[in-house]
Amino acid sequence: MFGDKLLFHTRDLDEARERVSSVYTSHFLDYKRFDHRLDTYFYHIPLPDSSVNYLGYGSDMVVTPGELEEFYLVQTPITGSGDVCCGKQHIITSHRQSSVLNPTESTKLIWGADCWKVQVRLDRRMMERCLSNMLEEPLPEPILFKLGMDMTGDVGKSWRNTVSYVAETALLMRKLGQNGPMEKQLEQLLMQTLLQLQPHNYSERLRDHRPGIAPRHVKRAEDYIHNNCRGEVTIDDLVQESGVSARTLYKGFQEFRGVSPMKFLKQTRLDRVHHALLQAEPSDSVTRIAMDFGFRQLGRFAVEYRQRFGESPSDTLRLATGYGDDTLVQ
Repeated sequence: MFGDKLLFHTRDLDEARERVSSVYTSHFLDYKRFDHRLDTYFYHIPLPDSSVNYLGYGSDMVVTPGELEEFYLVQTPITGSGDVCCGKQHIITSHRQSSVLNPTESTKLIWGADCWKVQVRLDRRMMERCLSNMLEEPLPEPILFKLGMDMTGDVGKSWRNTVSYVAETALLMRKLGQNGPMEKQLEQLLMQTLLQLQPHNYSERLRDHRPGIAPRHVKRAEDYIHNNCRGEVTIDDLVQESGVSARTLYKGFQEFRGVSPMKFLKQTRLDRVHHALLQAEPSDSVTRIAMDFGFRQLGRFAVEYRQRFGESPSDTLRLATGYGDDTLVQ
């Protein structure tokens, strides 16, 4: 995932503290035991306001940053384990359980010698703006996530696949010299995925939220599209469901969603395919998933997918599973 993105390697305690602090925040770092075998490696993939990192100390360590203040930090151990305290919450992390650290709560970490973690740093200001936009209202209080993230089920798989996709795509875009707007989209994908997957104090409001500006007939057509996008959906279906004329429906979508009803349907299907590819198993194929969501002209589908996500559907599948797909044009 991280290629040659080694930021530093050191066996010096002070250097390790200073270099990690430069990416995160000032913190206390010391040995937990008398056996001082520090051998720190830190890999770093920057995004505009966030980053994906890979860190291991090579020794049993105590890490005390206090309040992170400016960022959320999602830590996923790949090997080893450790203790994590954040506010009043405490968990043991391993490959079965990640931790989501809140910036407004005091944090302390016990880091095992054999523990390597993928760490996703997400800017607090951008995270709050992202959720505020999703809810279409200001946030009256900071976002507080549940500390433990279960990595044994669908939530963990989705988060792991998303992080892998973002990291590898960011590296690819930099090699191609196309790391501008795409990096912003990758950053948004990380934040939106975390907000949707991991419980927090706004989860119920987010789950129940429906865009409040669009008129009722637009919302009814949207709901119909979301519930039926795997099957055949025609403009006549949407007119019947919304209870207004085709002209009124078209005007409503253009005014409140910026696209026609049928364009909204296509975007919804593309988004569902993208999500399904990120969740895919090695035995899955792009062709089957695309056809499941109503795409029959696969060459045109591949073009539209690339336009929306900046890569081919086969690239997404390969990044998610580690396997290619020979059944669809690239």
